[in-house]
Amino acid sequence: MRTVSAVLAAAALVAGGPAHAATAPPLPEVEGVPVLGQAWVGNVTDDRLAVLTVHGLRRVDGGTVLYYSMGLRVQDQRGDAAHFDAYGNGNNYVLNQGGAVSLVCTAAAIDPEHDVAYSALRLDSSRRCISTKNIDFTAGADELGKAVVGYTVLAPVPTDVSTVDVLIGSQLVQGVPVEDGLLEPAVEDPAPAVGTGWPTVETSAVAEAVAPEKAVFDLRAQVEDVAKKLTEATRGGVKELDLDATVLFATDEASLTSTAGSVIREAAAEITEAGTRGTITVTGHTDSNASEAYNLDLSKRRAAAVAAALKRRLPGSISIRRVGKGESEPIASNETARGRALNRRVTITLPQ
Repeated sequence: MRTVSAVLAAAALVAGGPAHAATAPPLPEVEGVPVLGQAWVGNVTDDRLAVLTVHGLRRVDGGTVLYYSMGLRVQDQRGDAAHFDAYGNGNNYVLNQGGAVSLVCTAAAIDPEHDVAYSALRLDSSRRCISTKNIDFTAGADELGKAVVGYTVLAPVPTDVSTVDVLIGSQLVQGVPVEDGLLEPAVEDPAPAVGTGWPTVETSAVAEAVAPEKAVFDLRAQVEDVAKKLTEATRGGVKELDLDATVLFATDEASLTSTAGSVIREAAAEITEAGTRGTITVTGHTDSNASEAYNLDLSKRRAAAVAAALKRRLPGSISIRRVGKGESEPIASNETARGRALNRRVTITLPQ
């Protein structure tokens, strides 16, 4: 069984582009600069690789400050300016409050022991997160050898949690200690070079964060059978089965395909073996193609088709509730083909 963090890391890599080795060559030791973990991070817009280094995860009032730096490999210190906020992008649907596409806003501290993740706090004025600004998190064309330091303020990690895994830039850095207080000295440069000081954190903005409770996520532990397209998940103590709608239905159709039978039989077996009693809920979901009204209707018809097929395979003591959500509850970005495929699904929720 893979750990939750391992599943999340794999998901982030799928969403963020080519996978690279999780470990990167160590930075030269710089006095006063802690190195808590490193990883390669790729960029979907060019072939250069950067080294991500985690320097600190520090508690402050109302939040947790994540310090990190990015710098190009020696052999990649060529060409145009390196805009590090674009590295690792594509995983914008992973552990954020919706809409984040830059590296600085897709960071999260993951507590696998308690199945909780703490993501970036957001501001109401511009919907940006409390972090280094994208425009500053850059190595200019004449400074490509510089590793620059940035920060992101995450939701507060509880004081009884001493170590977490950090997800940032489509990579997972494991075993990062959570400590107290800001790193010093703080300097005026918004993205200083490694070893010259630490960025000044916008702590006053923490009080302005929008819905900070939404930056705390229950982790979703998943085991996927790629051949059968059935995903078993547990969220908040409730067991769910996600069925890939691409296997169940043809495009824009609500009639089950010839290949759907094996998936539904497997789902029925899972439900029965779990000792389920009472009412299960079958929920249809779509991507955002077509209108909201069309997608809502399609999701309802697909939920009804799966519910009817399940009813024939389940004991009479189990009743089925059918729901259509349309495009309203995506689990991935609808901006990519991969994301749209993940959003096209039928979810079976078992009673708690």
